[in-house]
Amino acid sequence: MTASPSQLDRARVAIQRELDDLVDSGFELGAQVAAYIGDELVIHAWAGVADPATGRLVDEKTLFPVFSVSKGIVATAVHRLVDRGVLQYSTRLAQLWPEFGTHGKQKITIEHVLEHSAGVPYFPPGLTADDLADEARILSLIADCELAWEPGTKTGYHSLTFGYLIAETIRRATGRSLDEVVRTELAEPLGIEDEMFIVPPAEQRDRLADVDTTGFVALQKRLPGGNAFQKVVGGLPADSIVPRRFIPAGRGWAMDAALPFNATMSARAGATLYAALANGGQLNGRTLLPPRRVAFATQIRRRDIDQIIGAPALKSLGYLHADPVSGGVETAFGFGGLGGAEAYADPRRRLGFAFTHNRLTPPNVEESAPRLADLVRKNLDPTH
Repeated sequence: MTASPSQLDRARVAIQRELDDLVDSGFELGAQVAAYIGDELVIHAWAGVADPATGRLVDEKTLFPVFSVSKGIVATAVHRLVDRGVLQYSTRLAQLWPEFGTHGKQKITIEHVLEHSAGVPYFPPGLTADDLADEARILSLIADCELAWEPGTKTGYHSLTFGYLIAETIRRATGRSLDEVVRTELAEPLGIEDEMFIVPPAEQRDRLADVDTTGFVALQKRLPGGNAFQKVVGGLPADSIVPRRFIPAGRGWAMDAALPFNATMSARAGATLYAALANGGQLNGRTLLPPRRVAFATQIRRRDIDQIIGAPALKSLGYLHADPVSGGVETAFGFGGLGGAEAYADPRRRLGFAFTHNRLTPPNVEESAPRLADLVRKNLDPTH
């Protein structure tokens, strides 16, 4: 996909107008969108309010929580470690984390976790929001949980457990936290070390956006008990998995709590990561992964019914494919997050795209990211 200067100008105007309209209509509070074509950051736009209490506006450096967008980030860090021989896809979690090898879980490999076939999709039930600050307790409960299915035989979205399983495996293998590994293996090599975090450091607090969960939580409360979302999060209310800095009232735990099911980033950071993957692992002379590793990691491995979602889902090693944000293209891959954040790569177009925002979109409501991504493709791809 290539674009002339006039196409780029039209695309930038169209994207900014759409962002402004989304904010002016009240659908979005504050948002960013970024897109690369090849090595060039062609779209970088923002609009709205980051902090309604102070009136602070969104700018290009505002940091947003992106929830399960973290899964694609974490998976990419795993591929870096595998490529360097620190881990193997066939490594059994119990080899590094012996306490985990109970109730048949000794068979679970890193490969199983990445393709969401490990059979540990449910968060331990009965936890409160304050329990999330006690990482050791959560890990102990996950280590002692029973299998939902035999590893590798089925696939089902591991919403919260995915991050804990990978984070503890990485810690046991390297002695480093997931946050440190993401920083050194991904963010620093790509020059986005001040825009992508698992745990945002305290000195970044003034850049963080506050999140409006009102519509999202209200709809969740109207859903019948025992729905899929409630089961995978162990019954935690939807607003309890948002770090305290984003919801200041009613939480006893701090922004530095290790929450590996979340990440915090700018849209530019997400687009940068996926631009590197869309370009075979390289961006502006920086090598993230060799092309063969990217090709292997993004080969679709599962097409069966997702046991949590209840519909077929195309999965490779840590990424989802044919998402609406990509227009359903099977070769495009990435991960979306709770409430509508998105980041993905389209190798066919050499496109990396990300959308971040701070008003969570309720389920079954049309989200902004697919509309914005479609505008990028329509304005920049003459074959679209």
